[in-house]
Amino acid sequence: MPGSDRVIYTLRHAAIDFGSQHIIAGRMDPPINAEGVEQIRQMAAAGLSLEYDLVISSPQQRALQTAMQFTGLTADEMITSYLCMERNYGRLEGVKPTDLANIQPTTYYVSVGGVEHSLNPPGGETLEQLRDRATAFHELVLGVKGQNLLIVSHGTFLQQYHGYLRGLDVYHSLNSSVAYLELNAFRFRGGVLSSEEQLYRPERIEEPW
Repeated sequence: MPGSDRVIYTLRHAAIDFGSQHIIAGRMDPPINAEGVEQIRQMAAAGLSLEYDLVISSPQQRALQTAMQFTGLTADEMITSYLCMERNYGRLEGVKPTDLANIQPTTYYVSVGGVEHSLNPPGGETLEQLRDRATAFHELVLGVKGQNLLIVSHGTFLQQYHGYLRGLDVYHSLNSSVAYLELNAFRFRGGVLSSEEQLYRPERIEEPW
């Protein structure tokens, strides 16, 4: 099987304004902000040594900007896939936190670690649908050439993708959040996850909300 022995690096995009405002971005397409640019500069200065053969990025600009600034590659030198776009939050996207309760039909939430996760965002993806997409994305990953891969994506998508790689179900995956510009390595031997390591996490992070 292609990629039975490989390293999968995952990187969440750098900071955007919506994060500090507690506004759900989802499929909206804001760019990284000045703090995000500085985060990438500091990450580059940390002297990380990654060996990857291929970069796969979400086509959303915050992910592409992060991927290009971190790797020095152009978008044409990467694979972009809609399968690793951020979760579709439907009508919850771009709404101020104080106005979320006014969105109809009613959204139900599950609380994990003090964070409220929407179960049925109107017009958006359920967590189960997001997991199905993460599973389909991994089938894409298994089929591409390259021993080691760098995947640049989004917080909620990576939360479920990490959970899939760890063999966790949808809801147990919610216990682990992914910070802006957090870099993780998942090492596989014989197609089985053998170890994982957090390689980088910015000193200042936005707390999950």
